Amino acid sequence: GCMINGKLYPFGHIERTEDCYKCDCDEVEVECCSLFFNPGSHDKKKCKVVFDKKRCRYDVLQRDDPSQPCSSGFSAV
Repeated sequence: GCMINGKLYPFGHIERTEDCYKCDCDEVEVECCSLFFNPGSHDKKKCKVVFDKKRCRYDVLQRDDPSQPCSSGFSAV
């Protein structure tokens, strides 16, 4: 198998690792790419970035009320 971030996976295609990567591995190499986008610019004073591992995405939330998305003109990159 292939060791990816401390976890053993079987050889072949891995649709999603625990850390939100899609990988292909064999006896020679492991190739992975992320399943998420990094958040782009946002108001760092009003907003905070939280990674949601279940959905493999970053959420940009209001610092004063983390239950609400931050709508201060952010974009995914």
